[in-house]
Amino acid sequence: MDDPPGPLLASGRSADIYDVGGGRVLRRRRVGTIGDHEVIAMRVARDAGVPAPRVFDVDGADLLMERVVGRTMIDELGRRPWAAGRFGRELARLHLALRMVAAPDGLRGDGPVLVHNDLHPGNVVVTADGPVVIDWESAEAGPPDRDAAQMWLLGEIAEVDDLAPWLRPVVGAVRGRMLTSFLESAGRPTRETVAAVCADRLMDRNTRVSEQDAIRSFAQRHG
Repeated sequence: MDDPPGPLLASGRSADIYDVGGGRVLRRRRVGTIGDHEVIAMRVARDAGVPAPRVFDVDGADLLMERVVGRTMIDELGRRPWAAGRFGRELARLHLALRMVAAPDGLRGDGPVLVHNDLHPGNVVVTADGPVVIDWESAEAGPPDRDAAQMWLLGEIAEVDDLAPWLRPVVGAVRGRMLTSFLESAGRPTRETVAAVCADRLMDRNTRVSEQDAIRSFAQRHG
């Protein structure tokens, strides 16, 4: 195994991120290589004005990119729950901006626009210069409202069982306020897109058994 290229900053489901200096980080996959779709998506989004990290180089399992300094929107929401409505509108603006980006030739998926496929508050970093969208690993071509459908579903079914009982209703209320603000600004996705997103989520091996009933219920109500 290669030696770490620098101090470890974070570890995700499939990769580790290291600080390599000069305002840059290296994202190293533990298994496999960096997908072309991820690099293409980040570059196309950034060129179109959607805030995404700048990509400097790609080499096998390593992706060298701009370091984004700040807290995720979900962390900021925990620090400033009274700003849930504003965060919802800010997230909606990112979604609406991405809907205007045509899917580049050769990108996997089927649809007219570039879709992030995981554009929720945990994948938005709030920096001194504004929000930046991170983690483009699941990007593909798709319908314009797919990201909104994903966000709506995740906002509705996210579990709070690991929180203290007294805290659950508070978190639920804050999350609900943010989600309402988001949908008011971004618009509700079509029933067809919601149904497709729910079906994909049910087939995802990372979906917990405890989430499956909630997804089916959501699909019945909105899909």
